[in-house]
Amino acid sequence: MEVREKAASSWLSWFQTVGESALSVELFSYQGEPHIVLAQPFAGRCLILSWDYSLQRFRPEEELPAACLASLTYLSASHLPTAPSVVSCKPLVLGSSLFVLAARLWGGSQLWARPSPGLRLAPTQTLAPRRLLRPNDAELLWLEGQPCFVVADASKAGSTTLLCRDGPGFYPHQSLHAWHRDTDAEALELDGRPHLLLASASQRPVLFHWTGGRFERRTDIPEAEDVYATRHFQAGGDVFLCLTRYIGDSMVRLGLGEEGAQPGLMLQLTPIEGFCFQAIPGPPESPRDPRLSPATPLQVMRWDGSMFRLLQQLPSRGAHVFQPLLIARDQLAILGSDFAFSQVLRLEPDKGLLEPLQELGPPALVAPRAFAHVTMAGRRFLFAACFKGPTQIYQHHEIDLSA
Repeated sequence: MEVREKAASSWLSWFQTVGESALSVELFSYQGEPHIVLAQPFAGRCLILSWDYSLQRFRPEEELPAACLASLTYLSASHLPTAPSVVSCKPLVLGSSLFVLAARLWGGSQLWARPSPGLRLAPTQTLAPRRLLRPNDAELLWLEGQPCFVVADASKAGSTTLLCRDGPGFYPHQSLHAWHRDTDAEALELDGRPHLLLASASQRPVLFHWTGGRFERRTDIPEAEDVYATRHFQAGGDVFLCLTRYIGDSMVRLGLGEEGAQPGLMLQLTPIEGFCFQAIPGPPESPRDPRLSPATPLQVMRWDGSMFRLLQQLPSRGAHVFQPLLIARDQLAILGSDFAFSQVLRLEPDKGLLEPLQELGPPALVAPRAFAHVTMAGRRFLFAACFKGPTQIYQHHEIDLSA
């Protein structure tokens, strides 16, 4: 299905399948070429994909296997599960060097490095083994010109840890939010300063701001307990924040900044000004794999100058991934569903609404957990990482109808 406008028509069509299931998908550019890295928990590896110009499709380039990952840790391979459940693979490019942080549930998290082109990635460092006991998410951020990783830890005894570069490796710079079983970290910029939003299984999301060489608590988001994950994007100079919940009603809020001149989409909460929310029911079975409750509508509301008013409702049965993506001129939001076809929505600037663009499939996505967009050889692709099925790749098409 596609939606036609006066100026352009756009849609996504299936392009390719990558066999193994995945929890996350990340993009990076190395030596001028885009690459994709998938976190494949059952295979216990990070898989790097690149573009094959001869075959005109994506192909595996390199993998970070479980056996090598285990060799660095204080546990031997015989004490590790068959698949050590890689939950996140976060790339970082510094000049000609490539680093990949591989966060795992068992056996410790590691840093892999490629010092220069032509060499293979090799494990170089075990990361904070006494602090990172059950990592659930990893993010990259830059602080005072230096690259840092933040790893959200979901264990009762672990703590979310900020790892910053010091010499050849990355070492703990600060422990955040200890004992709160954090499930997700999101780095963003507000008021020209770095901020960090942590979602937790035990309390409302907490917003930290960078000051004096460390993160300090700034505020939290009220009435937003049991938030599992957060994502943000910018549109028209405003910041949008999407929160995924697994207990309570499923809702969405897209808010605008201080001026409030254009309509936004909002949830019935009292948020930090200028954010949007999406919520999802059901407690988690495994990392990024919550059980879902029956259908509840997504509520879309508009700012009228004094309050947010209901504008639109969207079905969300089985949806627990709400990923904003900017593809070409389209600001999209993808609702991944375990029970039905995943929905692609498009933000219509004139209406301030998320409107259906199409369904993804066939083939249907089986328990989608993450989406990402990459431009390759002048073509635009959407990656859909699925927890209970293969990763699917779609191609974005656009036709100019103005002529």
